[in-house]
Amino acid sequence: MKNFAAILAGGVGQRFGNSVPKQFMKMVGIPIIIRTLRTIMSVESFDNIFIAVHEEWIDYFQKLLIQYELVDSRIVLVHGGPGRIDSIAHILSKIKLDYYSSPEDVVVVCDAVRPFVDKDILEKSIEISRRHGACVCATPAIDTMLSVSDGIVVSVPQRSMIFHGQAPDSCKVDLLNKALLSLSEEERQEITGTAQILVQKKIPVHIIPGDRKNIKITTREDFMFAEALMNLMGQ
Repeated sequence: MKNFAAILAGGVGQRFGNSVPKQFMKMVGIPIIIRTLRTIMSVESFDNIFIAVHEEWIDYFQKLLIQYELVDSRIVLVHGGPGRIDSIAHILSKIKLDYYSSPEDVVVVCDAVRPFVDKDILEKSIEISRRHGACVCATPAIDTMLSVSDGIVVSVPQRSMIFHGQAPDSCKVDLLNKALLSLSEEERQEITGTAQILVQKKIPVHIIPGDRKNIKITTREDFMFAEALMNLMGQ
């Protein structure tokens, strides 16, 4: 049985409005994706690390791997799709075609733009997904959460049942692949996270403790916050 990491780096940075996709932006002098990759590479139990990159940026990324001395035989570059779910599908297809070994194989899916992802979380993700089939890291909500319709609060969910989902999302390869392939086109359009694919198909997804630092860099405010945090941490 094998353990695979899947890094989603297929975005082209349209929402961020930058000249390069946000995963390649430097944060305290180092590209975000390089910070994420270094942590993932530190997990020795990963047999392969698949990275979905937009085809226009593959050459650029390969140069970064050389520049930051991260050339590794475990790394497999895959063309990123137009959306998150397409990139996941491309990686799963590559695994099934050339790297699959058994129904116990596990894939740990992480965003390239989570520079604070923790080695312990990655290792725990492998352990729990192999034991239970699927898991996602999350942190308990600390604010009051509101359910809103047309600008009006319609309910206040019980806070003890609300968590902030993070990444990685992890699953046995066969489970995730089967769930993804069974999605309708309408369901594919609604999916925003990997765990959501599994929940949509009634596959139990276990929670493992996340880390409040493990943020996804989505907006410029996220970038500024993360850079300030890195400076405080001396990274």
